[in-house]
Amino acid sequence: MLLLALVFSILLILRRDVPIFLIEHKIYEIHTILGMRISSFALSLADALSAAFFASLVGAFILRTFRKTVSAEIFFFAFWLATVSFDSLRLVHLFAGLNGGSDSLLAVIDKLYIGTRFLGYIAIFISGLYASGMRNDRQFSIMAACVGISIALVSILPVNTGIWTRNIMFKVGYGRLIEGFSLAIILITIANYLIAVRVRGDKAYYFIALGIAALTAGTHYLSRDGSPALSLASIMMMTLGSFLYIYKLHSFYLWQ
Repeated sequence: MLLLALVFSILLILRRDVPIFLIEHKIYEIHTILGMRISSFALSLADALSAAFFASLVGAFILRTFRKTVSAEIFFFAFWLATVSFDSLRLVHLFAGLNGGSDSLLAVIDKLYIGTRFLGYIAIFISGLYASGMRNDRQFSIMAACVGISIALVSILPVNTGIWTRNIMFKVGYGRLIEGFSLAIILITIANYLIAVRVRGDKAYYFIALGIAALTAGTHYLSRDGSPALSLASIMMMTLGSFLYIYKLHSFYLWQ
């Protein structure tokens, strides 16, 4: 997905009609930060690349850190991390739109993008269940069920192919419902990690819960392309959150 983001970033940068296309769809803005003027197009490119690079870098760090340490939490966390890299699809969506892609094709990309987000939130929720005491050795079966649930959820979502949003995707129906579902999953996950403090008898899970909160908040706002300041704050939260989560979780299992 990082390679996909890099390829489509280059293809989009070489196109001179991108600003005109975004202006026509009323989603082109100019942001100012520290005296610099940054277009919404440049911000979208940077955010999508940052998400894919973050997922790749942290994924490699997990692979090295947990090579000899077994953890169900990190197993499902890694699946959530993989879904973060699917922010690259936003660039694919814009490129397809520029090249006259059909509404049906663009809607499929939208649903795939939303579906991966659903999958990520469900995976992180399952990781919290394991932290709070759930015991089940069929992780792959659970993950397959998560994929099925995500497909079922995204299949009923309508896509408004006439409205582009700030994050260079189409507007998806039931937006408030999706936001509410995502927030509820995140809060329950954080609660599960806090419960783990009592279940596991280790205060390290306070820091792990804080890491999850920072990670999920950071990735959520990074994908919204709100402003350069918000994107920088999101990247900082993601960096701090991933360090807290991985370091503290690895330290806990190292002594088990």
